Amino acid sequence: MSMPTPKPDEKTIQSYIKCLEKRSALPFDDFVQWALYDPEIGYYQKKRKRVGSDQGTDFYTSRKLGRLWAELIIASCTTILEDKKLSEFSFVEIAAEPNQATLAGLDHPFASLETIHLNDPIQIPDRAIVFSNEWLDAQPFKRFRYSAEKKCWQEMGVSLVGDKFKEILIKQTISIPPELPGAAQDGYTLDWPSGSILSLNSILGESEWSGLFLTFDYGLPRSTLLHDRAEGTARGYWKHQMITDILAQPGEHDITCHLCWDNLMESMNHHGFKKATIQTQESFLLNHASQRIQEIFANRKTGMNKEMQALRELIHPAHLGHGMQALWGTRLPKAN
Repeated sequence: MSMPTPKPDEKTIQSYIKCLEKRSALPFDDFVQWALYDPEIGYYQKKRKRVGSDQGTDFYTSRKLGRLWAELIIASCTTILEDKKLSEFSFVEIAAEPNQATLAGLDHPFASLETIHLNDPIQIPDRAIVFSNEWLDAQPFKRFRYSAEKKCWQEMGVSLVGDKFKEILIKQTISIPPELPGAAQDGYTLDWPSGSILSLNSILGESEWSGLFLTFDYGLPRSTLLHDRAEGTARGYWKHQMITDILAQPGEHDITCHLCWDNLMESMNHHGFKKATIQTQESFLLNHASQRIQEIFANRKTGMNKEMQALRELIHPAHLGHGMQALWGTRLPKAN
């Protein structure tokens, strides 16, 4: 689907020019950063409801399923940490929507609940369960395209040409990620999730906190990104529709791309997290919140009550169960 594409308004143009400074174009990640987080026009800076199923929102997440989602997260933390006392850990949620928190208003076993919203400083307690839902895929990403003529990868950027934002070649590229193959088919486009890798490294390297890191998001293996997605994975979301022209109307819609699970797991291993694991949301919840799921089945009377309907959305492969994945790992202090 394509958004209506009126000319950028003067406020957007001036904001872009300010961000551009003396450059002829913004590298793709700088454009995404500007479109999503600029204080003046950024999509996530605007005071509006983005997440939900009602009219006026753009997408929904597992968070919209409310209490059940929260209970399954608590049950999963209990299973993963086994003999550890959850009362010794703070539950830290990163990138919650304004005035929202996954465990808000719910009885919980944790030492405290800490919610980090946009623009809040990120400080992780010494013992923590750090949780996020569709945070990493909201980070900036770079775009590269392979030129068979030049026999190299070239970095792409965004320029304002006339009254439209256009994708152009950045002639001076600082560096090409070492993961990129030496050659590819001509025109192969790679949306490289550089911002997610930097953000995860920042969180995991924030002091030497111990505990659990758990995030739910969309991603692919590195080999798939590098060899099987020739048109890239970037997309936008607007009024619950995926849009193809992600340069149209910056600040008015979400922009995202698939994460690279291999790089994120390598980051976790590098920072001392044991057995970094990626699972579908369905597999993760069935493995780690099985007792709570069994209670839901046991307590139903007949048919599909609201709790069963919510569970179906969370774990059924046709809904969030398969497309959404869980990345998790633990970094626990050695026993005395």
